[in-house]
Amino acid sequence: MDKRDIASQAERYKQEMMRLYGRSTVPAADKTEAVPAVNTRPETEKLPEAPSEPGREIQTEPSDTTSAEEKPVEERYPEPDLSELSTDLGQISKADEMIRPEYASEESMGTAKGYILVNVRTGTDAEPVQNASVKVTAIVNGNRLIIASGVTNNSGITPKFEVPVPDISYSQAPDPAIRPYSLYDISVTAEGFFNARSVDVPAFEGITSVQNFSMIPVPLFMKANEETVTYFNQEPNL
Repeated sequence: MDKRDIASQAERYKQEMMRLYGRSTVPAADKTEAVPAVNTRPETEKLPEAPSEPGREIQTEPSDTTSAEEKPVEERYPEPDLSELSTDLGQISKADEMIRPEYASEESMGTAKGYILVNVRTGTDAEPVQNASVKVTAIVNGNRLIIASGVTNNSGITPKFEVPVPDISYSQAPDPAIRPYSLYDISVTAEGFFNARSVDVPAFEGITSVQNFSMIPVPLFMKANEETVTYFNQEPNL
């Protein structure tokens, strides 16, 4: 074997080794670097389009670039709509006209004695509400009459209010001619909280009816108001 055969075999061996290891024998000046594909999605494949109705154009609204911190306080914290809340004292409202019964006189509420105790606390029952003003009222002869009133102590509890109720004998009859209990409204006012009222609280002779209130704080950004949150009680099913 002469030198040319040896050189030819060496060159073929070199090319075979280059092919196996992925290296090209083309000079560096002739090489072109492969550019990685940015979008691997086939050209014939398109993204789905949102369905549209005939004759209807999609309109876009300009975005509000104003940050929440730059907006006025009134826009960031608008006052809630309290139009459906009713006030408690003064003239009889439309809500009061739907409340029954309406007593013809104080004597018609009963000649016996029952008791009402009111417990006033914050909305989460975390703390008692001190010095809250509490009134027990009823509609007598077309007017709202204050039957009892008082303030809460350090524990958020009122004194035990004594109220007129029917005789206990009516509670023992199967079909009493007179309702065996009286119905009262209890209103609570406290500084820093929405007013609250509980409607149709039943009271029986010799029994203490305990009424709990969870007062809702007035937000700091709201103005003082006289709105009332009203709770309606269901009459006892005797």
